Parts: sequence; structure tokens; C-alpha cells
Amino acid sequence: MHRFLPSFAILVLIPALAFAAKSIHRDDQAPGTPEQVAAGEKAYAVCAGCHGADGSGVQGLAPRLNSQNWLAAVPNSFLAETIRNGRPGSNMVPWDSGLGDDAIDNIVSFVRSWQITKGLKLDESPLKGDLARGEELFRDVCADCHGIRGAGYAAGVDGIGIGRRAFLALASDGLLREMMRRGKDETPMESFTKGSPVVIDDLTEKDVDSVIMHLRSKAW
Repeated sequence: MHRFLPSFAILVLIPALAFAAKSIHRDDQAPGTPEQVAAGEKAYAVCAGCHGADGSGVQGLAPRLNSQNWLAAVPNSFLAETIRNGRPGSNMVPWDSGLGDDAIDNIVSFVRSWQITKGLKLDESPLKGDLARGEELFRDVCADCHGIRGAGYAAGVDGIGIGRRAFLALASDGLLREMMRRGKDETPMESFTKGSPVVIDDLTEKDVDSVIMHLRSKAW
């Protein structure tokens, strides 16, 4: 005996399936509902003073959030935990008690709504670098922007603080690899991957891994 869906159910199901098929987000980048995005836009007012109403950031104060390849790489948990716990030693204060979980989730939904490019598959394979080489590369290639200890703005430089435990605890090796390989759109952080159309330095994959190993070994 065949069973058929009511016609109204089919009409509801087809658009839903079409939407799912066109989703650009990874599983860990789930977009919010329209209601969450709208609520998040209002709650984001506390963020706009530093990060800009459009997420463009303020150099030396707060990083750009509205960057397509960064949004395509970063998971929702990275955004939520950064808002919730802040970044000790930086301008980013914790908002857990000031906002609450619902508002934080809504802000994540609003920020995620800026993403228009497909989520990137991150390379989370084990690091294959050389610690001594990583220290040398960080000093010669990264320190001018991020500071010799990776303190970022607190060291009077233009790059964000990438040497702190609070950052490295949230940033996976795959995310760090992606940012070094591709850079961060619309920021001074250009690609470091050998052979890229726009590249600051020709780093090999092993070089990239070496820098990450150095950062993790010196986290503070």
C-alpha cells in the first residue's frame, strides 16, 4: 500500500530541501533564525563601538569581524566563547554576565549572517614542523605585526594578539593554518602560502606548521 504526503506538506518540504542543499555553512557554523539575527543585530550595539557597526573593526583597537575567509573558517564556538569570556590582557572584556547566553547566541547569529562564502574545510591533521624553525620564522615574518611575544595591540603593533593562551585555546591548528595560508580578507593579514596570487612571504606548509608549533610552545 502506497502512502502519499498531503499536497501542503510537499509544498513546505520542497523549499526546505532546496534551502538545505544550498547551505554554505559547515555543521559548526549553523546560521541562526531570522528572529535570532534580528535580536542579535540589536544586541550587537555593545560590540559596534570597537568592532564597527558593519564589523569592519578599528585598527589597533579591535579586529575586523566582517571578513569573508575568516568567517568561512571560524566556528560558532570560537565566536561565542570569545564574547562570553573575552580575551584577558586585550581590549576584549568578558560579556557573559552583561549579556547572557541567549544574547550571545543571537550576536553570533548576526555576525554569521555576514558570511556569504562557503565554509572552508579545515586541515586539522597533526602538525609537521620544526620548533626552532618556527621561532626563527615568527621573529622574522610575524613579529613586526603581532609583537615578538604575540601580544598584538598591547605591544603597540597593528596585528592582533595571537600568542596568548586565551586565543590559542580557541583557535585550532586548522584555523591557524587557514589564516596563514589565505590571510584575512580586507585586513593587512595577507596570504603567506607559497604560490598564492597575493603573498607576503613564500612559506611552505611545513613552515606554517612550524610557526604554529612555536606559538603553542610559547603561549602565555
